[in-house]
Amino acid sequence: MIVSFHISKWFLLWAHVLSIVFQCVLCSPSNAHPTGELLLEDEDYDKEETENPLFGELESNCSRCGDKKERKAMRLDMIKYQILNQLGYKEAPNVTLKNLPHIPPLDSLLDHYSMQSDAPHFVPGPEYGDDDDFYLSAEKVLTFLQPPPDPLELVIGDQQLYFQLPSNLQQSQIQSSHLWVHLRPTRHTLHLNMTLYQVDRQPSGQIDFIQVKRKNLEKKNKHGHWVVFDIKKTLNHWLKHPSENHGFVLHAVGTDISDLLGLSEESVENKKPFIETKVEKQKHRRTKRMIGLNCEENADEVRCCRYPLTVDFEEFGWDWIIAPKRYEANYCSGECPYVFLQKYPHTHLVQQANPQGSAGPCCAPRKMSSISMLYFDSEFNIIYGMLPGMVVDRCGCS
Repeated sequence: MIVSFHISKWFLLWAHVLSIVFQCVLCSPSNAHPTGELLLEDEDYDKEETENPLFGELESNCSRCGDKKERKAMRLDMIKYQILNQLGYKEAPNVTLKNLPHIPPLDSLLDHYSMQSDAPHFVPGPEYGDDDDFYLSAEKVLTFLQPPPDPLELVIGDQQLYFQLPSNLQQSQIQSSHLWVHLRPTRHTLHLNMTLYQVDRQPSGQIDFIQVKRKNLEKKNKHGHWVVFDIKKTLNHWLKHPSENHGFVLHAVGTDISDLLGLSEESVENKKPFIETKVEKQKHRRTKRMIGLNCEENADEVRCCRYPLTVDFEEFGWDWIIAPKRYEANYCSGECPYVFLQKYPHTHLVQQANPQGSAGPCCAPRKMSSISMLYFDSEFNIIYGMLPGMVVDRCGCS
């Protein structure tokens, strides 16, 4: 015997609403009853922004469950986790800060940060969108000379140069790559015919030298001189075949180039050879303009608002971050008034069904942007890149 039931669509709707209510972690209600408009938005609200993994942790904790102090602490903890996660680290690199090398590309980057530190607010990077990579987007990598794993027996005067390439370059589109070598000061004018070779080790063990670039140099050398070789083709080959990276050999006709480089002297510690690699920048989309509230820390505002928050990496004990030493991250806190719920009838039903608590909406980041960062990795390479989703530019209810 078959028994059939006719169930009203309104009964199904209320059953669905109540099932949501009982599965939620309820927040304690606030006694405040804010009025006025909280957020000016386009009617076609961008739902994808709320599904971003960066926002999930904040959105799962309704702002009414804690005060601003708790929200700040939660934001700082999230920033620590987020940076390590985006850089691919389980813990902070165990790098003791040493004297920075005095090299032109690094000096230029530090000048950039110095100018930003003079401004009233740190300048954020491009806006972070859902279709952007969540992890660090490296833009420049400085790789420094390392002891070769297999030292070669070379002709006296030649110099072997070996560099351990960062693994994060393997998935990058290389824009340019240059080897920089510094010639120490001399009293006489230099007349050099230099050749840079790529070391090629055959399966039989035979060593071959493949010419990469030649340089002719005639220059007064009273204060020393940087010589730059274009090595993009070689670097791309090594990134595709890491096991074939056996380094370079630098040779100069009739000149002891190893003596000119002076690598055995402590005085040239900050001017050792290095590779400067530039990576193609990612393109960023433009998103709709949405307006939210901005508040000072001591503001007596109960609505969802963006508040200032300065992140100080020195307070974290993170001296492996070269720059910036601090930046304005901001955080969200406040109430979401019922006027907002008129645009979200389903959430409004949940609110009405359970006035003692609510699954949402909550005050959370609605727009975030990236910052640039200059840091040491665990192999003492210096990496410059963009970290997405590090600055809260706008807060809203979701």
